[in-house]
Amino acid sequence: MNHRNEEATTFSVNGIAFTREDLYATDGRRRLTPLQERLARTWTYLDEDIPADDDMPDDAEYRDFVEYIRRHRASYAFSDVRRLDFRSAVPGTVMKFADIDYAGDGTRSHLLDIFLPKEAYLRGDGDIPVIFNIHGGAFFYSFKEIQNAYAAQLAEHGFAVVCPNYTLAPGGDFLDMLADVSTALQWLMHNGAAWQLSSEQMYLVSDSAGALLGTFLLACETNREMASLLGVPGRGARFRSVGFTSGMLAYDHLFDPSYPDSGELFEKLRPLFRPLIGRLGGTPYERTAALMERIDYPPVWLSTSTDDFLESDSLITAMRLRAMDRDHELHDLRAVNGRRIPHDYPLMTWDSGSAALNDAMIAFFREHLSPRTTLTASV
Repeated sequence: MNHRNEEATTFSVNGIAFTREDLYATDGRRRLTPLQERLARTWTYLDEDIPADDDMPDDAEYRDFVEYIRRHRASYAFSDVRRLDFRSAVPGTVMKFADIDYAGDGTRSHLLDIFLPKEAYLRGDGDIPVIFNIHGGAFFYSFKEIQNAYAAQLAEHGFAVVCPNYTLAPGGDFLDMLADVSTALQWLMHNGAAWQLSSEQMYLVSDSAGALLGTFLLACETNREMASLLGVPGRGARFRSVGFTSGMLAYDHLFDPSYPDSGELFEKLRPLFRPLIGRLGGTPYERTAALMERIDYPPVWLSTSTDDFLESDSLITAMRLRAMDRDHELHDLRAVNGRRIPHDYPLMTWDSGSAALNDAMIAFFREHLSPRTTLTASV
């Protein structure tokens, strides 16, 4: 159970008690304290899925890949731990159903959370519009728990929010992750009614690396050729709108080293993409533009900023959507007066400026609700 009180000096997450001073503690070397490490494991793997040295293949690129993951998980967790008390908050207007096993195997990678607007759920509304939210994390970091406050903020607007985990690298590759989110979506379509979720009012939201998974999920759901090529059965799910936040939306570097590699993620994580490269190599889908042309896009909302290392992905995607005559809305914020507008800014719900962006996305989604649905539950 997560707990936060503005006046409190002690907090608790999953039974682990801590103070804000515990979150901020540092010895100046950017290393997690033992308590911080315990807390970090509530939202991410650190080394639990890292293979032993003797179990790794004799492959220098793969070994570098694993070491990169180990090092950056610790670095990301050091930055995120100080935000934990803010990211744990779920207001009383939202109900959370946690750790639902969508694949039937009980593994952490196959659990999801559902956030519901409390009034709509208790009133018995049978058609609550639902956001299917694919989290980011560079494909190797974080689970659904890191987005508690963000999902709850969206739910306060009258939408249900479904947040699935998926396999993290190095425990799986990109196609494994895509298969997981596809399975979670199938679970939602078959079981959502038990939580009063509408299968006719579905929206897709994804951030950072999750946006690449979201893009390929859209491709598999709207294009049988792509679903067959990737071995992910498209089930014809129709999203009324899509929201991409600081999205990784272009993968051209996998096939053309001269194409910019934002953050060098594709190069550093190349073993993760080997199966995808094998499936797309020699097909028109080596280029992001070719994939986009074969996706039946619903209206698309995008946000980025001048401090976002993936800004160009959103700008290029908006230009392509414009050329394809697809309904879209782009928010590209500019940092001013020394105030940063960082990557994944809308997820920083403790920052007053992020709320305006999330309000804009929800307003865009509301434009695409069916006429008979109203959002009066939690406003």
